[in-house]
Amino acid sequence: MKLSDLPTHEQVLAEHFDADPEYRREWERTALARAVAVKVIVYRAEHGLSQTALAKRLKMTQPAVARLESGEHNPAFPMLLRISEALGVELAIDISPTGQEPQLIGKRAQRNALESFEGNGCTVVVAAA
Repeated sequence: MKLSDLPTHEQVLAEHFDADPEYRREWERTALARAVAVKVIVYRAEHGLSQTALAKRLKMTQPAVARLESGEHNPAFPMLLRISEALGVELAIDISPTGQEPQLIGKRAQRNALESFEGNGCTVVVAAA
């Protein structure tokens, strides 16, 4: 089998979404969590930090960092503030009604967004720098 014969990530997700509406709801519910997890994991890897060392920077415990990196639990607003301040990371979340073009995050940021999805009557774009 050639690599080109394999389905894309988007195709696999679409199949899951079509087969299981609950899967889609959970995917949408955890979109912010996954986006933040990716940014935190990339930051930690780029800076050669262990979860324990990152926990010290964030003034939290290692298990709390592991939970954050799991991408299964949406971080609260104070946690987003802590991440931004401690790591010098810019996070942007644009929520707009479905069918309305997001205005707060520019086109370039939208193309490079960590996560973008439509659900619950809204379009959500999560970007980080």
